Amino acid sequence: MNFSSFIGQAKTAIDEKGRSAFPREFRRVLAQDEGEDLVLAFGPQRSLILFVRDEYEKYVASLEARRKTPQTEMFRRKFKASAHQFGLDGQNRVMLPKMHLEYAGLNGDVLYVARSGKSLELWNPAVYQSLHGFNSPEDYSAFDAGFYDDGFGEDSHDR
Repeated sequence: MNFSSFIGQAKTAIDEKGRSAFPREFRRVLAQDEGEDLVLAFGPQRSLILFVRDEYEKYVASLEARRKTPQTEMFRRKFKASAHQFGLDGQNRVMLPKMHLEYAGLNGDVLYVARSGKSLELWNPAVYQSLHGFNSPEDYSAFDAGFYDDGFGEDSHDR
């Protein structure tokens, strides 16, 4: 089965040198040379975003297309400054620089979560669960609403 984008999530350990095994289920989706040209950058809510090079270029192009305001310029500058280019090492590991580990509060484990295309969010597992997990009946209801109403508006239909 060939996928053109990542799906799902996987948790791996981070060793004392800041290396994490790139999950096999995502590695299978990479084209032969994509693992040699990856970009890691700061993401929202203290997450990290790992892009294959083409996905990073698309994202930067979308940033450049945004209306120029002091806020968008500041974001663009900080996002690009946080970017780190690397390739998987010989044991298919991702090297997470200290700056990125600290930003995302990563120690011990990292949760890789499919984002869009061939990009992944990297999270502290506890932070991800608290922000995006199923923690209450309301979380299940909000998720269910997504199947019935694209707008998640107040006029959702119970089905």
